[in-house]
Amino acid sequence: MTKKIKKISNKNLAIIAVAVAVIGFASLIIAKTGSKSADNSEDKAKENSVESMMEAKAVASGIDPDKKIENAKDVEEVVSKWVENNPQFIISAVMKMQKKAMEEQMKNAQAKIGEKKSELFKDKNSPVFDPSGSNITIVEFFDYSCGYCKKANEVLSKLFAEDKKVKIVYKEYPVLGPNSEELARIALAVNIIKPKLYKEFHDKLMSSKVSSKEEALKIAEEIGLKADKVTSVLDKEKEQISSMIEANRKLASEIGANGTPAFIIGDEFIPGMLDLETLKGKIAQARKKK
Repeated sequence: MTKKIKKISNKNLAIIAVAVAVIGFASLIIAKTGSKSADNSEDKAKENSVESMMEAKAVASGIDPDKKIENAKDVEEVVSKWVENNPQFIISAVMKMQKKAMEEQMKNAQAKIGEKKSELFKDKNSPVFDPSGSNITIVEFFDYSCGYCKKANEVLSKLFAEDKKVKIVYKEYPVLGPNSEELARIALAVNIIKPKLYKEFHDKLMSSKVSSKEEALKIAEEIGLKADKVTSVLDKEKEQISSMIEANRKLASEIGANGTPAFIIGDEFIPGMLDLETLKGKIAQARKKK
């Protein structure tokens, strides 16, 4: 998936490392202090046992339990040593944070989908492929320069060949630069001129390596449109097309679609591409909920 969920930065990794190391080291110091102030012999014995165990763990993890922390450099040395000897804990912490971020994103998306159903499923400006008798709708956010989007379109083509009752709403969502936006604008112009030709144009763009306006206009001619007609619509409807793209960007941001491709099937938000069997499974689940 292009432009996926925000990754944990190096700065955050450092913060995690510092936090874990300092907490561990602080716990060791606290245990020592606590053991000295205890009056009850049984409690003292337990605390000594805990202290010994923590010291053993500290030594095993690369921390010197007797090292004095006097300045920032000492802290850096402790953290560096701890990270060097315990990389698995950092990796585990990062993975847990990313998993939590994903779960939070999905939760927020579910709530927003309910609020944005009209914009997602019934926007009159969005191109659609709606075969007769369709009973389930997919919404796709995509970018013509996105390799994963191209693979996803291959999967969708196979799905449409097998399942004649799937409707799709196309959300032009150019996130990969000026060339992506130019292709999106031409696709929307094609939809304005003749909506029934949009899907053919879309599929041809997705199955090609086209990246320029001139190449896209050639594809428009291949499907029966005149290049000068498309160019004319691009000029006359410039503001409308810009508004469509901006509306899609705003909608994507509101539901948490930070990259492409991203799908909505029923009331479920799905970031990233799906293989055919998984896609069919998601559709079956959505149909059961109706």
